[in-house]
Amino acid sequence: MLSPKSWVSAWLIATALVAQQAPPDQKPAAPATAAERIASLQAEQKQLLDDFRAAARAAAAKPKEAPADGKPVAAVPMRPDLSPLIAKAKAAAADYVGTDDAVPFLMFIIKSGGKKEETIDALDLLTAKHLDSEAVAELGMMISFLPRIVPEDKAKLFTERLAKSSNRDVRGWVALAQHQGTIEKADRDGEAYKTAKLELQKAAELVTDSRLKSEITGVIDVREKFGVGNVAPDIEGSDLDGVAFKLSDYKGKVVFLDFWGDW
Repeated sequence: MLSPKSWVSAWLIATALVAQQAPPDQKPAAPATAAERIASLQAEQKQLLDDFRAAARAAAAKPKEAPADGKPVAAVPMRPDLSPLIAKAKAAAADYVGTDDAVPFLMFIIKSGGKKEETIDALDLLTAKHLDSEAVAELGMMISFLPRIVPEDKAKLFTERLAKSSNRDVRGWVALAQHQGTIEKADRDGEAYKTAKLELQKAAELVTDSRLKSEITGVIDVREKFGVGNVAPDIEGSDLDGVAFKLSDYKGKVVFLDFWGDW
């Protein structure tokens, strides 16, 4: 019979032999690519938003189910906390600084509506280093709202930079942001209106985004076809009894329009 010491020695020898015969450790997994990282962030964001909406619906149902005991109902936040995801996007943007791989992460930060300082930093880097990236066109409709998102001086700086982009759609969105107010409010016979209209017409001819083109031409059409003092289009339809009518049937009469919706 082997002594305890012999058993221990035999076990150590066997372990060493197995270790020698075992295959080498597998290589560590390659780091995720920029595309994989942004896809993961977007998936996390979707899950977070889904969870938030579910929690909000559950919270909204509680007051209906709970007895009227007079206790206050807990406040429900207006939006989920995206700060952890924004922190990941900032880290990724820093990893890819100087390359276009940083752009999706900068856009993620801007669109997530985090702290004002984070939004300013992302916009500053995006408009200074990645002005000609196609993804910058995703800012689109946000350009006209920049003064509400960041300080006015920063909004002016970023808009001036965007106006120099080689992307025609980016320049089109800038033109719309700069001239829409004039089209809506200025005297149609004045030089300011004529200049703004000309600039928007030139922008509409150059853009490639059909939605943007419609936005630009629509601003002008609304002012010139539906503005105060214009003759209303001759709308046709049927009344509640199924009788056909035209708006011109009521020419010279006071017409009361009641707009309503059912969702």
